[in-house]
Amino acid sequence: MTNLSAGEAITFPAGDYVAPGFSHIKPDAFFPFMTIGDRSACTWPYLRRNVPHNWYVDRRIPDVGFVNRDEAHILYNTALRFRDRLGLEIGCWLGWSACHLALGGLRLDVIDPELANPDIFGSVIGSLTAAGVDGRVTLIPGISPRKVIEIASLLRRRWSFIFIDGAHDAPGPQNDAKAAHLLASDDALVLFHDLASPDVTEGLAYLRERGWRTLIYQTMQIMGVAWRGAVEPVVHIPDPAVKWVLPPHLASFEVSGSDARSSPPYR
Repeated sequence: MTNLSAGEAITFPAGDYVAPGFSHIKPDAFFPFMTIGDRSACTWPYLRRNVPHNWYVDRRIPDVGFVNRDEAHILYNTALRFRDRLGLEIGCWLGWSACHLALGGLRLDVIDPELANPDIFGSVIGSLTAAGVDGRVTLIPGISPRKVIEIASLLRRRWSFIFIDGAHDAPGPQNDAKAAHLLASDDALVLFHDLASPDVTEGLAYLRERGWRTLIYQTMQIMGVAWRGAVEPVVHIPDPAVKWVLPPHLASFEVSGSDARSSPPYR
């Protein structure tokens, strides 16, 4: 296992799950307002409330969740395969996911309209600085995909890795996927968060329709991966203690480490 302090074993709180075979990281100390959230405070209809894994939030804004521990480790372990390559994150919220990606070694461009808020920008840069990865991350306020296209042209960017966790309502995810399809490297991987939502799944389906290979990660909020060229996604084993089901809108996608197919979604 890896840690931010060499030689120290990592322990996670009860209620966390990390898939076997993954390298571990625990940057919690750099997010002092992070806490386990009250699911009843979230009104989003696609929060999978019955999945028993910890749902983390920032105490200052307790109705919006982060990627959970398992999902963060999918990000981190995928980033390890792209060390020192260019990555793009669309939607970083308060920087928890960006921190995992940068700790994995990506040189990361982050685009999020919330970064125009000085309080949020300050919180994100503070966490990244405390983690020692602020030099690997460029924070860019703006709305995707317009800002993505602008930055790609201005900086002559093509990204090998892209994480899409931006606007969750249609047509936002599909528009982000269109930008990813155009601006990703020939050898590239795209991760999505929150495929519990049919609108977000439209983005993954768009890439599949254009020849990208795809896979589902059965996590609390469901992640998806699309890839092309000479790259491979990480293998994820879902928590065997959970009786997983899959929303019908994902029935046509292969699930990593599981034979799970269509079933009523968690609510």
